[in-house]
Amino acid sequence: MKKLIMAFTGLFLLAGLTGCGTDSSPEPEPDSQETNAAPDSNQTEKGIVAGSMEPSLIEQEAKNGKLVYKYKIKNQTEKEKTFVFSTGQTIDFEIKDKNGEVVYRDSEGKMYTQAIQEITVKQGEEFSRSLTLPNLESGTYTLTVWLTAKGEDQYKVKQEINVP
Repeated sequence: MKKLIMAFTGLFLLAGLTGCGTDSSPEPEPDSQETNAAPDSNQTEKGIVAGSMEPSLIEQEAKNGKLVYKYKIKNQTEKEKTFVFSTGQTIDFEIKDKNGEVVYRDSEGKMYTQAIQEITVKQGEEFSRSLTLPNLESGTYTLTVWLTAKGEDQYKVKQEINVP
């Protein structure tokens, strides 16, 4: 009986080792997107130097006495960039006073849909969102806006603003 168990164990191990080291999965297509690549890398590819994803913040015309800004990220690379969001929120912003204390954070006290969404920005195109600031007392503040996509914390923009 002991010999029979040893024989089955050996056969089982031999069968398991036979499958090791063989990969029957197809080779990835050369044009498929690499999700592990570092964003904004300046590597050369086929003689073309990659640009970067450029975030910016632009003051717009005030609406109903409130300051309005446009946050945008322009794709200056030679590849599409896909952002993955875990909620309906795509950007967030905060306002700090001259002492560095947060006086307003847009997401505070708000709820967002809990659904994964992907937004793809093609080469030369941009992702943009408008934001309206709350009523603030006169003074100088620092406005910080950022993208809420997973793992994309490098697209933060800070700008000093003056409230009349």
